[in-house]
Amino acid sequence: MAKKNRLPAPTPETYVSLLNMPGTKVLFWAVGECPYCGARHYHPAGTERDDPGERLGEVQAPCGLGAYILALPPRPLRKKSKKARRRSDWEDADE
Repeated sequence: MAKKNRLPAPTPETYVSLLNMPGTKVLFWAVGECPYCGARHYHPAGTERDDPGERLGEVQAPCGLGAYILALPPRPLRKKSKKARRRSDWEDADE
């Protein structure tokens, strides 16, 4: 039998938050839950003078079970303004 052509599994994306180390100028990206082991991991993000966004991207998990992508969580959707909500209510009532 021939081997099946399998695509490699996509690298999981994890959302991170920026933490500073008290008493120092060092910043860390904190992964809330590792997709492999479920533990909390920390990755260096530089100092207060550096741009921590440069350290986002694919990194190896400290548990050694694979790699994941450090990403910022998506921004929440903006609420409709009061005027737009009222307008949509009137348009729904006309139909």
